Amino acid sequence: MSYTTAIKYDVLESVLKAWLLEQFGPGETEYGTVWTCQLVAAGHSSMWQVTAPREITSDEQDQLRIRAQPRRRRTFDRRG
Repeated sequence: MSYTTAIKYDVLESVLKAWLLEQFGPGETEYGTVWTCQLVAAGHSSMWQVTAPREITSDEQDQLRIRAQPRRRRTFDRRG
């Protein structure tokens, strides 16, 4: 049985697919489709439709939102 969840955060496709791969393995297997993701609304407030073996919880959606945020670069400074 598949569950469909709306991810209502601005998450990059690569971040979402990497997370789905970690959670559920490959999207396609010899037995068929395991999970899919489709961009429903793009722009400042994007939304993804994810179909997976189980529902994506709100905590997991929060993890995705955090992963999607740009990371601060470390600066190297010389101290003398």
